[in-house]
Amino acid sequence: MLNVVRFGWVTMVLVAQLSSACDVAYAAEIQKWRQDFDADVRSGNWLSGIGNFEIPLGTSSLGSSQKSSMRLPPLHAANSIGELIRRGDVVKFAPSRGIHAQIDGHVTTKPTILSIKSGVGRVRVGSIEFRVRPYADGLYLFVDDLENPSIAEFAGNKWFPIDDSYRVPATFIPYERPAETRVPLTHIEWKKPMTSTGDVVFTIGGQNIRLKSFIDEDKLFIMFSDLTNGQDTYGGGRFIYAPLPKDRTTTLDFNKAFNPYCSLNRYVYCPIPPPENRVDYRIAAGEQFQSHEQ
Repeated sequence: MLNVVRFGWVTMVLVAQLSSACDVAYAAEIQKWRQDFDADVRSGNWLSGIGNFEIPLGTSSLGSSQKSSMRLPPLHAANSIGELIRRGDVVKFAPSRGIHAQIDGHVTTKPTILSIKSGVGRVRVGSIEFRVRPYADGLYLFVDDLENPSIAEFAGNKWFPIDDSYRVPATFIPYERPAETRVPLTHIEWKKPMTSTGDVVFTIGGQNIRLKSFIDEDKLFIMFSDLTNGQDTYGGGRFIYAPLPKDRTTTLDFNKAFNPYCSLNRYVYCPIPPPENRVDYRIAAGEQFQSHEQ
């Protein structure tokens, strides 16, 4: 009988140690994910944006001068950087006199056509970098300051304590056919087309919840709002990624929920969670909100 009791205690201790080891491993996984997320905020140009401008036909001036039609903050931008000349879908950049400009690493002193393809057509003037890209049914100029003080001042995001009760299994309910939804964005009057193939259904805090999901490369992308918004978390809602479903199941880990990047910088455009993805519950997990803008 004594041996049976001892065996029972040993089994309980081993189970407790195994559970503790799983908890430690899971906490380490989430902590590493959060560190990587913060590193991406620093290096992913989320904090460097200082201006976005739709490029009209004709000639536009770029610089920090009050006379510039595309006016930039004066910290690192010259009064007159140059002109952008648009004819149809072709945009040329003409640097102002005395401006040392490089396009994709090559010095330019005369009007030059800018490529609108991803990864090329980047103009560098000191710490100011800009590019022309098709966006929102038009052509836009996106401007970064690679020495924006916000980058050095970023000390990391604030997070709720890790709680594995917010890691929940979910059932994927597919639609009969993929649906394209026009999703509104922050800071711009345009709706981005996004593809949805189904909803995720799960239980949290005793509530049954159904959220619309979207496809983002090889993952499910879910935008949601909850009762923490505007208090502990960003008022515009939060985002979460989940693995693509297998046998109509996936896992939602709200410890990895994050604020949209437009919460860091107003020059980042972010999709707005659909109204049907409102959760009447406090999801006290994932990223909290602290304003990074000065």
